[in-house]
Amino acid sequence: MKRLIYSLAFVVAIAATGTPAFAQQAGNLRVEFQGPGGHSSGAYGRVSALHAAARAVILMQQALPSGSYQITNLTGGNSVNSIASDGLIEMKLTAANAAAYQKLVAAVTNVAADGAAAENAFRGVKAGDVTSGAPATVRSVVTPF
Repeated sequence: MKRLIYSLAFVVAIAATGTPAFAQQAGNLRVEFQGPGGHSSGAYGRVSALHAAARAVILMQQALPSGSYQITNLTGGNSVNSIASDGLIEMKLTAANAAAYQKLVAAVTNVAADGAAAENAFRGVKAGDVTSGAPATVRSVVTPF
């Protein structure tokens, strides 16, 4: 009898709203960091794109609700004894609905920029600084995949 009542309550909830009460929105994001990179002996002190990605992960823990994200990949760098010119975070987001999902994407975008800014500030690099003819700062880009 309880099963029948729960089933009827579920059908009523669907009929009343037009969608199941448990509808969620999920998607994958790629957060990419780019910087000048270099060899650790000749370019010591340059910004590291991988360090910026790690800083962003720490900020994500503070900014995103628990259970709303899962980091599936964190990688970067070129070789041993080098400063990473690239960093990558791949993640899955889950939200209750499309509006909440867009808020999560906006939060990840802000956190990625904040992670890059924190690495730039830590190394004393400012917008417009150049290293070997290329921007000296770490930059971030967030794209769905």
